[in-house]
Amino acid sequence: MEGNFDSDDQLMIEEKTTKPIIFTTKDFPLSLPSQLSSPTITHVKDERLELVEISKGLIEILQDAGFTVERILENGPSHIAAILGIDDYVAQIIFSETKKLTSNLTSNL
Repeated sequence: MEGNFDSDDQLMIEEKTTKPIIFTTKDFPLSLPSQLSSPTITHVKDERLELVEISKGLIEILQDAGFTVERILENGPSHIAAILGIDDYVAQIIFSETKKLTSNLTSNL
């Protein structure tokens, strides 16, 4: 019996006397039993991010990843891009708009 992977992540097992048997990743559970899986990490969402002038989708992604206004400003655009897997240009917009928000908030105090 011989096995190999094709381009669709399917395992093909060939036997000499029968047709190939194809298993997809849908055929096997990919998660661990609940007692073996790691605990879920919950993040407190920084509500100030909703004041940043960027799309709601980006705000949700930032909050889900545990970003806060401080974390954005401390780490900079390259860190944001690396953590979220987004383009550097978009991360620079997030950083600039967050910096603009904090400048406006401190000048209004």
